[in-house]
Amino acid sequence: MESNISVSVIIPAFNAAAYIAETITSIQQQSFSDWEVIIVNDGSTDNTADIIKPFLNEKINLIHQTNQGVSIARNNGLTQAHGKYVVFLDADDVLSLDFLKNRFEFLEANPDSGFCCGDVLHFTNNIHHINKYSIGKFENIPIKILLYEKGFDSVPSNYMHRKEVLIKNNIRFNPLLSSTADRMFLLELNKYTIGGYVPNAPLYYRQHSDSMSNNFTITLIKDNVLYYHLVEEKKLIPDEIREQALFLKYYIIATSYFKIKHINAISWYFIGFIKYPAPFFKKIFQAIKLHYSRN
Repeated sequence: MESNISVSVIIPAFNAAAYIAETITSIQQQSFSDWEVIIVNDGSTDNTADIIKPFLNEKINLIHQTNQGVSIARNNGLTQAHGKYVVFLDADDVLSLDFLKNRFEFLEANPDSGFCCGDVLHFTNNIHHINKYSIGKFENIPIKILLYEKGFDSVPSNYMHRKEVLIKNNIRFNPLLSSTADRMFLLELNKYTIGGYVPNAPLYYRQHSDSMSNNFTITLIKDNVLYYHLVEEKKLIPDEIREQALFLKYYIIATSYFKIKHINAISWYFIGFIKYPAPFFKKIFQAIKLHYSRN
């Protein structure tokens, strides 16, 4: 059935009771009103559903799934979306007043762009106390992602997507990935469309000290190993940065194993040295120099 809704906001929610009311309220307070919200309760075991219930109406809908992870929740939300554009908003992030309006107007004015994003303001508890500033990745995406350029962020909440681009090219969040799923999503999206930057409508991104990306674990490292495997398999590395990107693959994974004192660090360092000796020596020399300069 055809719909005239402009924007679908898809919110995956797992045990999000502490923050989701603030997230939903930031949508209700938008300067742009032509939206729907699809909240996907990913098998929460806390009172997330109870917190959401008073918000439910003809514009805010709740669907339930057994706990299958954030990627499947986002993908299931997409199948229910009626909007011309979609936003994948995390259940603890907050939208600035013109977030939807400015992104919608950009995509309406730029039909060749399949997505757009803006600034990201990182906070912990209070959106008025900003810890860090970054920008969404909207151009030179493989370089920014695969070479880890500083100052750029791939957090999904920051992006508005043209839904027909996602559907036509079967672009989804990979459920086999966890912390790297957002990077893979953008790399695949980059094959089919271009993006743009929208000023004056930031995302407020909530940081958690215990988040997966802030801790080295076997699960996180294995996620990165699979991510790099898929990146190579899908041929997502441009030829001009291939050597740099693959060097970083070996160095980052080896160093991650080293930081948790795992024996796999030896094999990853060894293979990396064999394949890319010059950049490996340079990187390790820089690390040693930095270490001694701090002591």
